[in-house]
Amino acid sequence: MVVVSSTFSVPVEGVILETPSTKLFMNDQELGTATLYITEHNVVWGGGVSATGGPSPTISLLYPNISLHAVQRDPVRALYMVLNYELRLAMDLPSGDAPASHEDDEFDANDEPITQLRFIPPNDNDLQLMYSAMSQGQALHPDPHDIEDEDPYVDGEDLEDDEEFEDAEESEDAASRLQHIRLDNGNGQYEDCEDPSNEQN
Repeated sequence: MVVVSSTFSVPVEGVILETPSTKLFMNDQELGTATLYITEHNVVWGGGVSATGGPSPTISLLYPNISLHAVQRDPVRALYMVLNYELRLAMDLPSGDAPASHEDDEFDANDEPITQLRFIPPNDNDLQLMYSAMSQGQALHPDPHDIEDEDPYVDGEDLEDDEEFEDAEESEDAASRLQHIRLDNGNGQYEDCEDPSNEQN
């Protein structure tokens, strides 16, 4: 489950890592700067300032919804996550610019809705700590399907060709989704865990 709230409470139990002044991008939208809490139970970002100057939203992520996490090198060094969930926010829109409704959109199960998140700490040296904390939290919430998979994780060495991500870790669910995307497009543009937003022509 992914929870977006306008209220914020500092996590007090099972905090593995706390990283203040962490900037967050959702897909290509900057949400603001707040504190990232990686806990044994969930990942929480909040208690800061939004990109428009108001209070930042609070975003709480449960580990089963995080399909992949990795250290991204390019275009900016960040803790990169893929959610198996299409996260939509309506935040600080100018008067009269209400968010478009998607209730009447035709649903297609093959759309494979996902959300990309990039957490950018003020210090690059914090990235490895953030990745390690995420790995520790994910280990406490294993995907049941991973038990049946002989190689449920992507080794960082497999990503040397494009060097966009390092220490990538993903569940079997994410691997299946990314493989499905590769097959659908037929040109291998997402191989080696490239950022799906950087499509090649």
